[in-house]
Amino acid sequence: MNGKQRLLSARQITLLVLGFGIGGGVLTLPSSAAAVFGPSGWLLVFVLGLLYTGSGWIAARLAAKFPEETIIEYSPRLLGKWFGFLFNVVFILHLFLVIPVNIRILQELVNISLLPGAPTWFVSGSYLLVMIYGATRPVDQIAQVNELLIEIAVLIGSFVALAALQHFKLLHLMPLFSWDQLKLDKIDQLVGMTFAFGSIPVVSMVVPYIQRPQQVTKATVKAILIITVVYTFFTISVLGVFGYKEAIDLSWVALELAKSVNIQAVILQRLDLILIVSWISALFTTGFISSFLVGSGLAQLLRVRKRSAILWGLVPVIYYLSTLLKNYFVWSKAGFYVALLSLVITFFCYPLLYLLSLWKGKRHV
Repeated sequence: MNGKQRLLSARQITLLVLGFGIGGGVLTLPSSAAAVFGPSGWLLVFVLGLLYTGSGWIAARLAAKFPEETIIEYSPRLLGKWFGFLFNVVFILHLFLVIPVNIRILQELVNISLLPGAPTWFVSGSYLLVMIYGATRPVDQIAQVNELLIEIAVLIGSFVALAALQHFKLLHLMPLFSWDQLKLDKIDQLVGMTFAFGSIPVVSMVVPYIQRPQQVTKATVKAILIITVVYTFFTISVLGVFGYKEAIDLSWVALELAKSVNIQAVILQRLDLILIVSWISALFTTGFISSFLVGSGLAQLLRVRKRSAILWGLVPVIYYLSTLLKNYFVWSKAGFYVALLSLVITFFCYPLLYLLSLWKGKRHV
C-alpha cells in the first residue's frame, strides 16, 4: 500500500476502535454484570476491560509487524494456507454477525421510544441501506463520520451516568467483593457481556491506512482503556442507583437510568429520548464500521476489487437474518454466539498468531 493511502491519524484509529466497541452492548451490560456478580458487577466489567486491553496490545503489536497488510492477508502465511483460510472465514463471519444483531437492537430502541408504530421493514430497511452506503465510502470519510458520531454518544452517555449520581446510594454496592455473589450458572451472561468489548478486530483491518503504523499500539490500548472506564463508570452508576436486584430485572437499564434523572431544564426533561437518539448514532458507527470491515475482508479473501459490490450483494442476507431476531431474548442469544466467537479470536487466535510471528522472526513472513 503506497503512502498516499495512509490517511488515518492515531486519534482516528482510537475513535474507530471506540466507534465499533461502544454500541448496543452497553445498554444491557450493567444488567448482565449484576446477574453474574451482584453488587460487585462493576468490578467484573473492569477486570474484563483489563483483559481485553492486554489482548488489544497483542493484536496491535501483531498488526504493527505487518504495516502494509491486513490480518486477512498475512494470517495464511502464519497459519498455513488452509488453516489461514479457515481463520479468515471465522474472522469475517464474526464481524458479519454483528450487523444483524446491531440492526435488531436499533429496531427495538426505535419501537419502544421514538416510533412505536413504525413498521419493522421500514426502520430496519432504512437503517440497513444508509449503513451499507456509509460502508462503501472511502476509509477516511468513514473515520470522519465516526469521529463526530461516537464523540456525541460518549459525551451524552457519560452525562447521563454523571447526572444519575443524584440518586446514587453507596449501600447498593455492598458487599464490595463476595464470592457468594458470583453466579457461575450465569456463564452465558458472562460470555454475553464480552459482546460489548469486541472492537479489537478493527485494528487488524485498518493498520495499512494509518499514517504512522508505529503508533497503532498506543492508539489501540488507549481506546480499550477508554471503553473500560466508560463501561465501568456506567455500571457503577446503574448499580448505585437501582441496586443489583432491580438492575437484573430491567431489560433496558440504560434508558431507565436516564428516566431517573431530574433536571430542571425543558430540553433535558426527556433525557431518555436524548440518550436514545445519541445511542442510535453509536449503533450506526458499530454497524457501518463492521460493514466496512466485512466488505474489505471478503474483497481480500475473494480477491475482488470492488468492496461496494460485495456489500450491496449482502443486503438481502443481512436483512433476512435481522428478521429472524424477533425479540430481546432471541437477539441476546445471537449476541452470545457472536461474543463466543469474539472470545476465541481475542484470547486464542491473536496470541497464537503473535507467537507464530515472533517464532518466524521476520517482519514479513
